[in-house]
Amino acid sequence: MQHDDPTQPFVQRVFELDGRALAVRFFAPRREPTGEYCCAWTIAWPDGAAEDRTFGEDAVQALMLAMQAAHMDLTGSAVYQAGRLTLWGQHDLDLPPGWGAGPLYAALASPADPSEDSPPSPPADR
Repeated sequence: MQHDDPTQPFVQRVFELDGRALAVRFFAPRREPTGEYCCAWTIAWPDGAAEDRTFGEDAVQALMLAMQAAHMDLTGSAVYQAGRLTLWGQHDLDLPPGWGAGPLYAALASPADPSEDSPPSPPADR
């Protein structure tokens, strides 16, 4: 992926949908003539790509808002609600706004004790 080509994704995340790859691509945020930044993104649904874009005061905000918007589209979908859309076999899609706070990170918050049969507790508030 190239950062300087606006037709190529800047970053992507590949989810699993019914055992097949579902790519969500984010394009490098670009400064608009009016000063704000725009970040385009796509979800490669099996029945056709969904495209959108978000705007932010800087490139980081535009990218974070694009990730949050894609997360809302994914989690609002019927396939996610039916449990058919996952990331690394988990229901947690690991995108903002819950980025880093879901079950994928629970094991990092406390060391695993092999004598415990219960799942690790979520991280404490900071």
